Amino acid sequence: LSLSLTAIGDLLQAMCGRSLAQVGLPEPAVVHDLPGNALLNRETSYDEEILSTVVAEREPTLTDDQRVAYEGISNRMASGEGGIVFLDAPGGTGKTYLLNLLLAKVRS
Repeated sequence: LSLSLTAIGDLLQAMCGRSLAQVGLPEPAVVHDLPGNALLNRETSYDEEILSTVVAEREPTLTDDQRVAYEGISNRMASGEGGIVFLDAPGGTGKTYLLNLLLAKVRS
């Protein structure tokens, strides 16, 4: 439940600038301070230098359609505009590749 509330809280803050309390929801219990939290450790343990290299190597390999989505999403993140973006395309068109590149860019 705490992880779900944390995710909802993050979305509320990013999309509306509001907190869980402002919409009548409870604050999540603190789970990231627990020793041995494997999920948190995995999600925050990355080498920024390697990720920067990944971004530099993979940006030129994007297809035209991927590039339009990549630049649009990157611009939204850089401007702090936020929002929700849906990637809808047939299997095998590189959605996961694009998402992994966006994550590498954000984390680098």
